[in-house]
Amino acid sequence: MKAINKNYKLAVIMAVAMVAGFSSCSNNDVEDDNCNVMVSSSQEKQFKGTVKALFTDTGGSVSDFDSYGMLIPSFTPQQLKENGFEYGDLLNVQIGDSIFLKDVPFVTGFNEVGVFETCFCDYNALNTVYGFGQLHGNFKERIGGTPGDTIIVTLAKKQGYKDTWEIMKSVYTYDRNDYPMESDEQFANFREVTTSGMGVGVLYRSSNPLNLKDNAVRYAYVDSLSRHYGINTEIDLADTDAKIEEYMQTAGYKSTYCPQLFRDGHVVALGLTADTYGAAFMQQLGNGLKFMLNNEPPYLLHCNEGKDRCGFVSMLLEALAGATYEEVAADYMQTLVNFYKIDMGGSSYKMRQRLSVDRLVWLLANVNNVTDFSSIDWSDKDPSKVDLQKAAEDYVQACGLTAQQCKQLQAKLRSSLAK
Repeated sequence: MKAINKNYKLAVIMAVAMVAGFSSCSNNDVEDDNCNVMVSSSQEKQFKGTVKALFTDTGGSVSDFDSYGMLIPSFTPQQLKENGFEYGDLLNVQIGDSIFLKDVPFVTGFNEVGVFETCFCDYNALNTVYGFGQLHGNFKERIGGTPGDTIIVTLAKKQGYKDTWEIMKSVYTYDRNDYPMESDEQFANFREVTTSGMGVGVLYRSSNPLNLKDNAVRYAYVDSLSRHYGINTEIDLADTDAKIEEYMQTAGYKSTYCPQLFRDGHVVALGLTADTYGAAFMQQLGNGLKFMLNNEPPYLLHCNEGKDRCGFVSMLLEALAGATYEEVAADYMQTLVNFYKIDMGGSSYKMRQRLSVDRLVWLLANVNNVTDFSSIDWSDKDPSKVDLQKAAEDYVQACGLTAQQCKQLQAKLRSSLAK
């Protein structure tokens, strides 16, 4: 992987400027200096930009990847669409001189591809959060890129991912009125974890009760439900202390209960990336698990939306307490039912379970044997045969807990609370 150079001069905003227009070049097989789309003799479309390089007012630091490791290009999804690309297309992507990615889906959500698959995502089709990323992976760490690198996007296959994308489409809203049949708990993605071995009233999972920016309307519902169920300890996988302080100072902020938990020292803010098998993720998660040992339930576990990072850590804690594969799969999938209103047991449900849950479960027991995530043959992997509890114990200890601390955490999770 290329090292990220953070010492660019402030005066240079992009090493290579992105040309936004779309036009036909005057010569086949030759790029016109004024064209960012090249039309070859085969009429193959190409779109050129760069890895985005932004500078802070105080000078110098490069923000070419977001906090999840997603690579931010200098062009937007809208510009791709204006130039003839569509959701469901497969793209070939060249970044700099050494990164070549084939058949990258152009989609509207990371949940529309499988675990550790790369996509170009226009999140919720809003053209506000977008970039090259991986579901449960970290593009920056696992693939790379350097600010200013030229990016060439070529159409690999028109609508080559359309059939899968149509099944996996995951656009949703933050409007409570769009979920008239759902309870407040479903809308907020808030529920008690009740899998085998888990104590009654011990662990709850949800979307973010603190973040009014990335969880919009839902955050206030989660805060109210946290008060109702008497949450005592909050494991915040998404935020940092500084971010929480910023949220609480925002005009019109509605949460009151969980901010008080934060002030009282009952919230651990881990600021995890999305790479559930990455070293940084595991180290920080270990700190969160130790925080649970030193604080009492009921515990509330969440990331921003309660889907991916929270889905994985919920799976981990459920397995640690003694859950079966069928139970962790059902709990993980319930979140996607809540957000995307997919039919229980329908084609979307089954495909998402196969591409997300089954891969995460199998990797929990086999991650140490994987050298190249992109080359895994998933066709012969059977997650139902994984010894989930043993795999969870190994993972927790790899996060930095001792065998004794692992047993203590299991005991806390299994001990029911008086109702």
